[in-house]
Amino acid sequence: MLSLYRKVTVTAARRAAAAWPVALSLVVYVLIIFAAVQVALPLGGWVGGFLLGFVVAACWSSYLELISQAVAGSKIRINFQDFRRTFGVRLWDVISVMFAFWIISFLTRPLVQGTNGDAIAAILGFAMAFFFNAVPELLYLGHSRSFALLMDSARFVMAHPAAWLLPNVVFAAIALGASGNLAIHHPAEALILFGTTFSSPAGVLMIVSRLPRWSLPLVLAGLHFVMVFRGVLFTELASGGGNARLRAFQAKMRG
Repeated sequence: MLSLYRKVTVTAARRAAAAWPVALSLVVYVLIIFAAVQVALPLGGWVGGFLLGFVVAACWSSYLELISQAVAGSKIRINFQDFRRTFGVRLWDVISVMFAFWIISFLTRPLVQGTNGDAIAAILGFAMAFFFNAVPELLYLGHSRSFALLMDSARFVMAHPAAWLLPNVVFAAIALGASGNLAIHHPAEALILFGTTFSSPAGVLMIVSRLPRWSLPLVLAGLHFVMVFRGVLFTELASGGGNARLRAFQAKMRG
């Protein structure tokens, strides 16, 4: 797997550098979401929640569209018209997945509110972070949506458990350490944090807010690289890339 990671790292670094304006777009999403929160709070109830969710989905759509171009190695030239267009390109795809997550949350709510709610919530959090870890990449590299996309993510992770999850756990540990929250007792906790934190622009805002302001350029560059790395790694694994030993290992894992 080391040769695969070496190849992906070099490719991701080159493509992330060529698409550096995408990293700056994260600042725009933070400002948009902050403004949406100010508008949604006075509205309250489902109206405010719907508005905020719609804005987050639009920002996620825009970011995924830009990341898809970065992963593909396209030269990024962002102007106002093109940037505005990205907010709607994948909007309904993102909303379909958000709706699927809302249904799962609604159905599991009675379980997490029971006597053993904390333990059940931890188990559900780990399961979702594990099986749905590839959802962002499938939103711009896959062809399914809603619950079908969640199933595709689970199949992908089960087909490539070590190769896909190992670098993600490392990235999550780095993020935890940088934000001063590396108080974990098991690697699975890092995976849960990564899945819940980096699954939306709002999650990214949460962890960035805990970092010193001087580190913002490093945070943007690091997060940008991580997302491009994930996209390149996903493409390699989904297309059967990697060395012969890795493919033999995966075949053995699949039985």
